[in-house]
Amino acid sequence: MFWRLWWRALSVKRSQAALALGSLMVGAAITSMLLSLYGGVSRKMTEDFRSYGANVVIAPASAAESGGPDDNQMMQESALQPLAKFVRETPGTSFTPVLYGLIRVSPDPADPRLPEFTNVVAAGADFGALQRLNPGWHQEGEAISADLPPAECAVGSSLAARLHLRPGALLQLHRVAEAEAANLSRFTSYRIATILTTGASEDDQVFLPLNSLQEFLGLSGKVTLVELSIPGDTREVESAFHRLTVLLPGVEVRPIRQIVYSEGRVLGTIRWLLLSLTGLILVIIAVCVMATMTAIVLERRKDIGVMKALGAADALLMRLFMTEGAGLGLVGGILGYTVGALLARNLALRLFGVTLSLSMWTLPVVCALTVALAVIAAQVPVRIVRSIQPTVVLKGE
Repeated sequence: MFWRLWWRALSVKRSQAALALGSLMVGAAITSMLLSLYGGVSRKMTEDFRSYGANVVIAPASAAESGGPDDNQMMQESALQPLAKFVRETPGTSFTPVLYGLIRVSPDPADPRLPEFTNVVAAGADFGALQRLNPGWHQEGEAISADLPPAECAVGSSLAARLHLRPGALLQLHRVAEAEAANLSRFTSYRIATILTTGASEDDQVFLPLNSLQEFLGLSGKVTLVELSIPGDTREVESAFHRLTVLLPGVEVRPIRQIVYSEGRVLGTIRWLLLSLTGLILVIIAVCVMATMTAIVLERRKDIGVMKALGAADALLMRLFMTEGAGLGLVGGILGYTVGALLARNLALRLFGVTLSLSMWTLPVVCALTVALAVIAAQVPVRIVRSIQPTVVLKGE
């Protein structure tokens, strides 16, 4: 009988029920759209921030107090073994050890237009790992996604332009001490596999495999620093930073705060805007639903009076109207979620260039919000039920 009354109440006053349903659907659609946009745009912005490179650097403890790296200001690769455990426990983290050293390079000696030699900074690392840490880097020539072969190198675009270098050319590398002693006959030739454009100081560097540079400089097993990219917001990165400090007590762990805090501020602003807009919209929708439910209760005063005269308790009648509101909220949430997800997908593609897929986790969230909103909005009009007196209503007063 209860559910028959519930269905009858929804089907008789169709216009008013449709108005309440429409209001709830609008609220659900906007909430679904904002939640979907936030999830997709946050992922896009996180990827964009990751293109700026590492957000945490591990360096020798003495490096901050010195003017430049030397043998005593480097780390042994063996001391970084606890880092592998940290990476396994922190999904999405990537890292690469890097060795920096000053070398002299000579381009093709047969070309008289080129300088005899020039001093440059050489970076030894797993080139594929560096590319993954810096997805914004662009290559000219062979697209290399793995480490460089032992006899090949990558050259920054500024250095390549200055020395008129092209992919496939040979580059002669000299140790600085030997070059200063005018012993230019001792060199190692490397084939240029790719020209790298980074938009930063790396455009003036030469990139070699880590083992090759270690052997060339006589620094076997040593690295200058380790670059890490740790996913997450500011709080998660700071937590990972403290864990690394405990795991690696003999080194200095430094977050690159410009990247970490900029990402945190942007995502925090988006989160605050999302919550504010959602809250404001839900309040407006709650007022609309409350007004509609109040009108429904007032129009059914005679029906309520008859049910009370037949013995229906106030609790039963209140439960009937609250269940009616919950049913409208559930239907409005499902319909609104579908409309909002489609709107979010269209807006994300037009405004941010992001293709969003339907986020199923937002469906129960949106439905729960609209059901709770409808039940809360029904509290005030349902209280009117208690004040209705059967004798007064049935007399037509």
